[in-house]
Amino acid sequence: MMEALFQDMKACARERNLPILRDSELPLFTGIAASCRPKHVLEIGTCIGYSALQMAPFLAPGGTITTIELDRERYDLACQFFRRSPYEKVITAIHGDGTALAEQLPGPWDFVFLDGPKGQYVRQLRYLLPKLLPGAIVAADNIDYHDMFYIEGTLPHKHRTAVTRLREFMDLVGDRSLFETVFFENGDGMTVSQWKG
Repeated sequence: MMEALFQDMKACARERNLPILRDSELPLFTGIAASCRPKHVLEIGTCIGYSALQMAPFLAPGGTITTIELDRERYDLACQFFRRSPYEKVITAIHGDGTALAEQLPGPWDFVFLDGPKGQYVRQLRYLLPKLLPGAIVAADNIDYHDMFYIEGTLPHKHRTAVTRLREFMDLVGDRSLFETVFFENGDGMTVSQWKG
């Protein structure tokens, strides 16, 4: 059942040119979820719900996923796909701004997946730090930002702020007093960080 649903979701993403996890990222992503068996998951950037549904089978007993999407059309599509899955009752989808909600939602979280606006990762994570359980995992996608992360010198103007903030995010997760972080080149680059708090 899930495989057919995933194929429908991939077809939907292709037709609408929507960003979902690449096939090259899936083994890494699901492997992390399987090894963590998280109970309190926060995802910022639902898109159409593909990554949330990829995580859902690996939740600990009684586990839940809270996922946030700003774009109304994507949120509505995600809700439709969640209803077609066996995991509708464990996923809470919220239509709203991920950065504001990162500050407002109480947590606590033992797994966070950042996959919304890349320039907001560092602000979101700073809001979430007090709400992370000891040993929590923070995964963040698209860190390469279409290979712009490594550009030296002047960045294209419209991407300058996002790349600058991504670098601030990397400095934060690279702080060894706070996190153990591994960077994976899969897809557009993904960081996986374990909170030491």
